[in-house]
Amino acid sequence: MLSGTCAFCGNQTHFTARTGRRGDTDAEKDHRNFYRYLIEISATCDACQRFNSASGRSRFANRTFNRGHILSAAEAVNEGEAMDIDSWSPPAMRPVDTAFIPDGVAGYFKEAHDAFSIAAYRGVLLLVRSVVEATAKDRGITDGTLVQKINKLDEDGHIRSGTREMAHALRILGNDTAHGDIGDVPTQEDADDALTIARFVLDDVYVADARRADMLERRRPAE
Repeated sequence: MLSGTCAFCGNQTHFTARTGRRGDTDAEKDHRNFYRYLIEISATCDACQRFNSASGRSRFANRTFNRGHILSAAEAVNEGEAMDIDSWSPPAMRPVDTAFIPDGVAGYFKEAHDAFSIAAYRGVLLLVRSVVEATAKDRGITDGTLVQKINKLDEDGHIRSGTREMAHALRILGNDTAHGDIGDVPTQEDADDALTIARFVLDDVYVADARRADMLERRRPAE
């Protein structure tokens, strides 16, 4: 079935194939003389009707397509529903909850998740450093280095000591990237850890107390 996560609306949904193309690589042939191809299928999301493209391998079947063959709508449906999908384009953006976070700070955090979704891990580290910098500035902390701002967030009671230690780990993770060290390439794990650390900082500074107050207000007995 042609299903996945829409890059635009974020729904896990079925897609309706509209057209497609056989790739330029050699076809595979099985013992029955059936062929399998690398194909790209352009399809609309059933939820929002935006176009996404799936790439992968077709099923083995008794039909032939020339290299670069453009699939008709009917061919696209037949091939798309049975294909093994390797990837979607554009990739689905990693979801992020920014409730209770100021827009200016949340923008950096959202873009860091977007960068993660396209494997731009240097960008993740730089954007997450900006999350911490913007958070400090929002709390009136504008002087000093990043490490001094992290310590001040802790001293002023905005973050927990454990979060401070995690934020210092982020400072180490992102330092080489921030200074243009081309020899130190961040990994997916580095980027994922950076997003986790940023989440802890944001939860401490903005989210935990606000979410608690919101819940208590909603649960307050009627007078």
